[in-house]
Parts: sequence; structure tokens; C-alpha cells
Amino acid sequence: MHILLAILVAYFLGTIPTALIVVYFLCGMDVRKSGSGNMGAMNTVRILKKHKGIKVAFIGFLIVWLGDMVKAIIAVIIIQLLISDFVTALSIATFFVILGHNYPIFLKFKGGRGAASFMGILLFFSFKIFISWILTIFVFMVLFEAAQTIIQQKKFTKQIIFYAISEQIIGRLFGELCAICIIYLIDGRLFIPAILGTSLIVISHHKRLSSQIMKLLK
Repeated sequence: MHILLAILVAYFLGTIPTALIVVYFLCGMDVRKSGSGNMGAMNTVRILKKHKGIKVAFIGFLIVWLGDMVKAIIAVIIIQLLISDFVTALSIATFFVILGHNYPIFLKFKGGRGAASFMGILLFFSFKIFISWILTIFVFMVLFEAAQTIIQQKKFTKQIIFYAISEQIIGRLFGELCAICIIYLIDGRLFIPAILGTSLIVISHHKRLSSQIMKLLK
């Protein structure tokens, strides 16, 4: 009974549409019908930057990013009260809060991609793991963006970091997969939750991944 309740709590907390609320409040638009259509912090930036300027976009990004992290942290706290086993509680919280975020039942199962919620869980348990996760992904994104630039025979510009962060999905996913190993080395208890969370994040990027691979093959 406790496990079922934990699953429901995590999932429905995950369905809270932070980006949808913030974008509508700040510029009256539906985040699902603008930009990439993704209900996440990066699409929030794209929409608000275009319609309200960089300052509002930055504020919107922070609110959405923090909001998606906080709802995951709340899920972990509640589920730890319901389930005593650490790994089981964290695994349920991680998987179902991201599942709810990515596939919200009230929004026709069209949500975000779950990275911010996963980051919230990592930050809650270990600042060291949180920073290591971010740095690992950042390094892979920059390396893959640099490699793509060379392959396509383009010139390196100051915007390579921007493109790496906003567009380099292949490098990002490789970084997230490698980050699982780093998480295991720092705290093995987070290994299973990391696999579950990362799996959902990778699955949610399949369309963008396919699109970028096709561009490279042209």
C-alpha cells in the first residue's frame, strides 16, 4: 500500500506543469505551442527571450528550473517517510516524478524531458554529485560540438559554448550516460536511481537525437 501511494505521490507531483504556468503568466502564451513545444526551462527561455527580452527570459528560466527541481525534492522527502529503504524510496521517487514530468496525464502525456527534476534529486542528496553531473555533461557537449564543427568544416566561433549547451544533444546524452558511472563511484546508493532517471531522460530526447544524427549524415 505504501509503495502504491509513493508511486502516485511522485507521479502527480511530477505532472505539475511549471513551464506552462510560468510562460502563460509572463507572456500569456502556451509553452506547448511555441518554440520546441517542450515544457522545460530551455524552451521557456526561447519563448520569453523572443517576446519579453533576455531579462524576463532569464527570470523565467530560473523559476522553471528551480520549480522542476523542487517538486522532485518534495517527492523524495515524502516518499522517504512512506518507505524506509533508501534505494527503493529514491528509485521510486526518481522514476515516477520524472515520468510524471515527461508524460503528464492531464496534458495528454506531453511534458518536458526531466533533466531539471533529476538535477533536483542529485542536489538534494549530494552537491558533489550535482556538480560532477553538470560538469561531465558540459564537457561532453563541448567536445561533441567541437568535433561536429570540424567534421562539417566550419570555423570555431565564440558561440560554440552556446550551441553546445542549446543544440548538442548527442554530446549531452553521452555525457549523461557517462555521468551514471561517476555517480556510482561517488555514492553507489544512487546508482539504480541514476539509471532509471537517465533512461527516461534519454528516451524523451529520441526525436531530437534522430534529427541531429540525420543532419550529421547529410
